[in-house]
Formats: sequence, C-alpha cells, structure tokens
Amino acid sequence: MTAAIRKIVLGLVALLLIAFLAAWLLLRASLPTYRGEFEIAGLAGPAVVHFDDLARPYVRAQSLGDALAVQGWLHASERLWQMELLRRAGRGRLADLLGPGMVDTDRELWRFGVPQLARQLADNAGPQQADLVQSYLAGVNAAIDRLMVPPPEFLLLAHHPVHWEAEDVYALGALMAFQSAGNADTELLRLALRETLRPEHYPVFLRDGSERAGYPFVLPQPSRERDTPPGLLSPSRALAATGLNRVMERFDLLDPTLNPLLPRLGFGSNGWVVGPGRSEGGHALFAFDSHDALGLPNLFYEVHLFYGDRQLRGWSVAGLPGVINGFNEAIAWGFTNIGDSQDLFLETRSDTDPGIFLDGDEWYRARLEQVSIPVRGREEPERLEILHTRNGPLISEQPPIALRWTVQSLNGLGLDALVDINVARNWTEFSNALDGFAAPSLNATYADVGGTIGFRTAGLLPLRAAGNGLEPQPGGVLSNRWRGVVPVADMPQRDNPPQQYLAAANARVNPPGDYPLVSADNAAPYRIQRLQDVLGEGPALDAAAMATLQLDWYDGQAALLLPAMLNDLARASLSSTAVVSLELLEDWLHEPVADPDSAAALIFQQWYLAVSRRLLGSALDGVLLERVMRNNYMVNHAVDGLLLEEEDEAWWPGGRDVMLA
Repeated sequence: MTAAIRKIVLGLVALLLIAFLAAWLLLRASLPTYRGEFEIAGLAGPAVVHFDDLARPYVRAQSLGDALAVQGWLHASERLWQMELLRRAGRGRLADLLGPGMVDTDRELWRFGVPQLARQLADNAGPQQADLVQSYLAGVNAAIDRLMVPPPEFLLLAHHPVHWEAEDVYALGALMAFQSAGNADTELLRLALRETLRPEHYPVFLRDGSERAGYPFVLPQPSRERDTPPGLLSPSRALAATGLNRVMERFDLLDPTLNPLLPRLGFGSNGWVVGPGRSEGGHALFAFDSHDALGLPNLFYEVHLFYGDRQLRGWSVAGLPGVINGFNEAIAWGFTNIGDSQDLFLETRSDTDPGIFLDGDEWYRARLEQVSIPVRGREEPERLEILHTRNGPLISEQPPIALRWTVQSLNGLGLDALVDINVARNWTEFSNALDGFAAPSLNATYADVGGTIGFRTAGLLPLRAAGNGLEPQPGGVLSNRWRGVVPVADMPQRDNPPQQYLAAANARVNPPGDYPLVSADNAAPYRIQRLQDVLGEGPALDAAAMATLQLDWYDGQAALLLPAMLNDLARASLSSTAVVSLELLEDWLHEPVADPDSAAALIFQQWYLAVSRRLLGSALDGVLLERVMRNNYMVNHAVDGLLLEEEDEAWWPGGRDVMLA
C-alpha cells in the first residue's frame, strides 16, 4: 500500500469515526432527562418525580392539575414520536409529515370520521376537563421547549416538533374510539362472503354458538327482552363485480397490523373481580391484564401520581391525561373491549345524479363535506369530497356504502368521563362517570376498598331497527334506520352478585334476544369459560390465586373441541406418525395445559389451524380465505360450530372423519 493510499484510507476512517461520534452525540442528546430541575408554567407549587429501578415514574404534586402537567412532561420526554404519529392519525394529517404515500390513509380516516370526531370531542369538553387538558398540555409543551435535540425520527425527517393543542389530545381519544370500535370491516367481509359463497355455505359465518346449552355469557341472567327484527339483506351477485375487493383493500389502510405507518390505539383485555364472600381475606379482589400487540414503544405508559391526599396509578396513553386502566386510593377498574357501535348500509343511488339517494319512497340530496389534506412536498393540498347520506358518510362510492357510527351523534358527550373515572371514590361515582362515556364501547370491571364489586357496559350502543349488526343492511329501506342509542339506564350492569365474582374477556355479554344487544361479534367462549370455572368453584381465593389465574395455561379450546375431533376421526387411515400424535393427544386431554414443552399442545393447535384452512378453503378462494383466516373470531365460531354440530355435508366433502384424519 502506497503512502498516498494509506493517507486516503486513514482519512476515510477518520471521517467515519467523526460521523459515528456525531451521530452518537446527537442520539445521546435526544434521550430524556432523569434528574435536575425545570420549570412548567402554571404549576401551583413544586412537584417531585422519582424513578424506580425500572424507570417507572412516581409523581408528587399539590393538585391533580399539577400532577397531570408533570405527566404531560413525562409523556413528551419519553414518547414524543409515538405521540406525534398518534395525534396526526387522529387528525388525518399523516401525509403532512410522511409525504404522499400516506394520502390514501388520511383520506380513509376522514371518510370514517375520525378527525371530525376529534373536533366534536374538543367542542364538547366541559370546563373542568378543558382546564385539566390545558394543564397537561403545559407539561407536554414544556418538554418540547426543553429539547436540545429532538428524537431521531424527527431528525431523519428534518422535522422539528411543534407545540400540542387541545384538539391533539382529543384526536387520540377519537383514534382510540375508532380502532376499538371497528367492526365495519367484518361486516364488509361478511358481505363479500355472502356474494361469493353458495347459499348453503354462508350461514356458518353468522353463528357464534351462543345457542348451545350452558354457554358462558358474562351476564347469563336475562334482563329485558326486546325482539330485534331480522335482517332484510338479499343476496345480489352484482355487488362482487363492482369493487368489494377494492373497498376491502382500502379498509386495510386503517389496520395497523397491515399498515405499519399507522399507529395503534385499539386494545382488548381480560378482567375479573371477586367479592369478599369468595375472598380468603374478606376483601374484594381485582385482576386485570391488557392484551396489546408487542411494540416498541409499548402502547401504555405506567405512571403513579400522588396529589394532595389522593393518588392515581395505572396505564396511561402518551398524549392523554390520566390513566385508562388502574386504581386510586379507593377503587380499581379495568376496561375490556366489547360492543358493536358501527353498521354499514348499502345505499341506492340515483342513475341520473350521484348525489341523490333513495329513502323509502322519496329521493333526497346527500350533504357534501369538503376536506383539504396537506401533503408534504406539495404546494396544493389533496381535496376530498365526502357525501353524507341519512345513514352516515359514504365510505365507498362503488358500491355506495354508508357508515353509521354512534359517535356521529354525541349529544354533548366528550372525554370528561375519563377524568371522572380517575377520581371516583365508589361504585356510584364510578357508574355515574360511565354514564357520560361515549366511545369506545367497553365492559368495565370494578372493585373498591369497601368490598363492592361491579360490572358495567359503557359507551354508546345503537338501537337497531333491523339485523344484529353482523352484515350490512339496505340503506334505502326506511324501516332499517337506527332508532337512536340504548338509554344509559338500560345498559347491562351488575354489582355484588350472589356468586361473588364477575368476569369479562371480550366475551358475549348476554344471550341472543336479550335487550340490549351489546354485540353479536365476540370472542370464542374459551377464556370466559375458564374464568367462570375457576372463580366459581373451589376454596376461597387470594391475591396469589389471582396471579396464578392470570398466568393460566389451561387450553379451553382443546377441552371444548378435542373430544369431538378425536371421536370423529377415521383412525384406520392414519399414518404411523399420526398414530403417535393421536396417543399424545388422548393422554393430554385429561389435563390440556398448553405448557411450552408440550408436544400435544403444539399438535392440537396446528391440527386446528390445518382443519380450519382445509375446511374454509374448500369454499373460498385464496384472497378471501386469507382475509377470513386473519379474523380470529370469525374462524373460531365458524370452525367450532362445524366441529361440534351435526355433520354438514356441504362443508365436509368426503366426510368429516376423512378430512380430520
């Protein structure tokens, strides 16, 4: 190597080292600060933050407003990029940051009404809520002002974070309401199935097994009976050719599991409470676990706030003041996702004017909404026109499909309920706070230091005139129109029941025909059945028993289905390897615990998936089959019903025993 080449190589190495050092210093400077003093405008007095060994914050402040201001500072110090994506998604402004590739996502968010909901929530905020949001924003913006170097995502985009406004907070509430509510995509999927399948195949996608004896409803005792008229939708093969697949592809833009640039705020959970009569210590017991996709960062941010003589601890969302699930000095609560608050309507459009639609015997002109979507790198914004029919905005032009969602008529409700829940001291105050909760619809489990336990469904639910929310209805039929929302007094609830426990696990709340219908689209009964079995039997329970149940590996799905699968098997056609697997399964069925080292547990799950794909694939093409296989609830209900009920020859060509083998 010549001296000249050596100098060039050394120079390049030096430049690389300098670049690496500069990048390291920038990243280092962008990290949050865990010590020192700083000022947040508007604090009534000094506040102190202590971090434990896991960097979890404990805040001591003089008032709730001061505590929320510090919470805002913590959120922005550690989760600013996450907050940026969340607020932009909630306001339909992702393309303004990420460029033209996100225009279509913004368009769909506007069509579904997410940014419009954010504005409504901001407008409906009461004085106390508005003041507390301003306190929270003071902390957020103080953290932004103190940034020497923004987080690396901002550096890569050459974008400096700007101050937060009140509407940004409500944008997170709107996005959470939408992502937790969304069953419109499932309705559209059923419409595609109806249009694709032979008539004898389709009914399995409308059943959930809740007619079976002993089905584990959350509230098995009927409250009020009120019949819901049957659906009026008739098959129309013409729909499949007019773009259902394209509409479903657009829906995919709003699914965070399919669109990695869309932040996720939806969640599902288990929650249960035990009364003093079933508790070893004579106190109420509370257990809760949230089922959220693993992510970096996590959806939730744990925080413990002390203010005055009160405290508040739990899982907060960066961008929202207070906590979603948690406890204070008097009560504990948790929310499980449930409830069907959305319906689709197939509209009838005039052949001569695309803005005119049928309603009974009359034609009317839909309301036109015009939206401007700013796009990074473009001088002119994207223009979007949304037609609002009497059933709701058109989320599809061809075919014309309108979305009806309970939050389109909030009637003054906002996010005030969230703070009211956080500061409630007893069941009455907690339940009153839920009276003002608009969205998402959810089940709340509750316990307090006085020994009261409770369950409550909250959020706006529709009073349907037709159908049960499983599939779209004709929008031009006047008698299909929603009749309003379920009155607060009629929402399902229980407190201190005789059995001394209450549990919720995204399961069906009440039996078919019971009023009100919370949802006909729910999780399979495995989880709720296991909870009811453990909580309702055996010796008195303690906190250790609650922790054991949270980590329970019992496979309720196998306990329910495996006997039928083994009984209906054509054993004579099994290979020698399959015979060994069969022996493992028969032995495992005596105690079907899905231990990580269990070969039988793995064999069962893979067998179930293979049977599901073979069964459903016998009637569905590749694209539609994959969409169904992504919908866990739909697969479970369809396949479980086919396994547990009398053999349906349409679904078991060649016989069930042969296919299972």
